[in-house]
Amino acid sequence: MFDNTPLRRRTLLAALAGTAVTPLLAGRAQAALPKVYLDPGHGGTDPGAVGNGLQEKDLTLAIALQVRSILLANWSVDVRMSRTSDITRSLTYRTDDANAWGANIFVSVHINSGGGTGFESYRYPTADSATVNLHNALHGRVLAGMRSIGSVTDRGLKTANFHVLRETSMPAVLTENLFIDTVADANLLKRADFVTATARGHAQGIAAHLGLTTTNPPAYSTIVDNATTGRFTASSNWGTSTYSAQRYGADYRFANPTLASDAAWFKVSIPQTGDYRVEVRHPADPGYNSATPHVVVTTAGNRTVNVDQRASGGVWRSLGTFNLAAGDRDLVAVSRWTGTTGYVVADAVRVTRV
Repeated sequence: MFDNTPLRRRTLLAALAGTAVTPLLAGRAQAALPKVYLDPGHGGTDPGAVGNGLQEKDLTLAIALQVRSILLANWSVDVRMSRTSDITRSLTYRTDDANAWGANIFVSVHINSGGGTGFESYRYPTADSATVNLHNALHGRVLAGMRSIGSVTDRGLKTANFHVLRETSMPAVLTENLFIDTVADANLLKRADFVTATARGHAQGIAAHLGLTTTNPPAYSTIVDNATTGRFTASSNWGTSTYSAQRYGADYRFANPTLASDAAWFKVSIPQTGDYRVEVRHPADPGYNSATPHVVVTTAGNRTVNVDQRASGGVWRSLGTFNLAAGDRDLVAVSRWTGTTGYVVADAVRVTRV
């Protein structure tokens, strides 16, 4: 949700109106890269709106991080974020940081609440034409991205006296990406593919506004199941089960936790070095492990993400977006090395270029 505290409109906005983007686009060859400031709403001690097992601060960060990854992977652009983790940032920090950095545009990502449904976006009531252009470019593309996954109501392009729109000295837009307290909207927000489509719409809108030339890599997505021939390896300590209907495919693998190295590996072919979203799927059960280590082999070294396998079974769960090197190799491991109790489960992995 947004902030609506009445504060003064900085005179700097009027002084800079219409100049923040135009010189950059006119002299691209001589100018620095366009500066895009992304603001994931809330964070830390401020969860934002909550509902249906979701928190706004988590969703806004997930969307914004993917926007950054998509922008950097596809266009020549500089990106700064008000936060890249679950920390507290004041509204003043966000706008002061963007102004001091000299951002060319500011995009604030939020999730709505209040029992409605759909997508809406905001600009300041007396915004300049560059802001209107950014607003138009963003709104339609985010909506189109959302609708590529599910049915979404268009609540329209709106204006409001929000702090982050009023106190920024560059074109600024705030997006409200569905309603967290409406079940149908929340079910979409729980889907990794919907989050990615929403992020892609933001990135495409930003690129269109800035007039960036696309360098999109080929689309790529692949799934490796534990039964995929030549793509899964595990020791004899890993059993095979069909117990849970939440499994992906015919069966899944399980093992007791141990403080020793005995990981199950998924082998994935990566066609080109770049950023990829890595997701895992598993059945859930109270007797499974609450902190199962998943190891991803990235260009910067191995990254470990713990997954609670007692909840959220039968759906794709994102481990994050990582820079992966081209090649065919063991890429994602499910490790038994954990001090928590309950079976660790290896079922399926999905890797998608973003």
